Amino acid sequence: MAVASSACGGDEGPASGADLDIEPSDVGAPLEESNGSCPLTDGAHSFNELKGSLENLPVDCVPSWTEAQLSDGFGAIRDTRLQALALPDQPDFPRRIPWLEPENGCEERAPAAVYILHESGYPTPWYARVQSRENGGLTLVTENEPDGSVSWSHHVAPVVRVGGQLMILDPAIDPGGPLPIAQWLSHFVAGQVDMAVCRDRADEDGCIDAAPAVPSLPSMVPSQGIRGRLITEWRVQELLGRDPYRVLGDCPPWGGCSPEPAPDPSLPPTISRFASDRDVVVWYPLYVIGDNFVEGLTTVRIVGNGIDELAPISRINKRRILIEEPYPSGVYQVTASNGANASQTMTVTID
Repeated sequence: MAVASSACGGDEGPASGADLDIEPSDVGAPLEESNGSCPLTDGAHSFNELKGSLENLPVDCVPSWTEAQLSDGFGAIRDTRLQALALPDQPDFPRRIPWLEPENGCEERAPAAVYILHESGYPTPWYARVQSRENGGLTLVTENEPDGSVSWSHHVAPVVRVGGQLMILDPAIDPGGPLPIAQWLSHFVAGQVDMAVCRDRADEDGCIDAAPAVPSLPSMVPSQGIRGRLITEWRVQELLGRDPYRVLGDCPPWGGCSPEPAPDPSLPPTISRFASDRDVVVWYPLYVIGDNFVEGLTTVRIVGNGIDELAPISRINKRRILIEEPYPSGVYQVTASNGANASQTMTVTID
């Protein structure tokens, strides 16, 4: 299980103020920003000041949406690829909000989603923030994490009100559609938690500002905000054995695209790089990232530091091989083979 060192949030950084290439919604004019009698709009409030149980959340404070707005708005934040989120080294590859990197980044994803909805003409959602009373007490089982699950200390997502019910828009939890708040919590909450609905801030330091905050896109400055989450999301797709250009492009896991062609055992595999986790340091376990790996056929030979062996393969799919054997630090030569058809030999330094 991966335990996020910064929970699901991180360094939010300053807002970029970028203009998004999105069209206004055609689902109707905003209904309301919030109930005029909402007790939370009488000044600034922190999360710690407002936190409580699910049953005591002030439902009437949250902006009201129609069913049509709920359906269309969810699709907008899940599926829209934005030029404003293209990485500098991939300027021609617009990206979605990084929903496929659930371990970190909810404090960037939620404001990005709210910004898209606000700019598209929807009533501006609030944030539902949940915080465990135990360290790392929130656990999500997910196919979008190499370890199969993530643990958080807190989580946050956009929330709206539909017919008196609080509905959460969180494709990182369930890309299939919006969830009633209790069902949303059931995906990752097992113990005691504190909750609040926040108008202006998704992070722990704030909740309600003295005056309404104007939604903004999280920073794309290097090492800050959403840019780092987009980089990590790409790396995670490689660790999962997915083609990032495919799943972060036109064929996300929820998109219903036809499966990729199966690997061809008559051709050699290819190796593009090595990894161990989301960063660039290679240590343990060892991921071999490439293409045309065939389960039951592909072998990996590792040579170096007095070692010359076929590595034990723990998991394999077309684009990724996981080797959990702990190799000593040093420089190794790695070759993958489909029978007599071998890849190029690649050098890996294990730190």
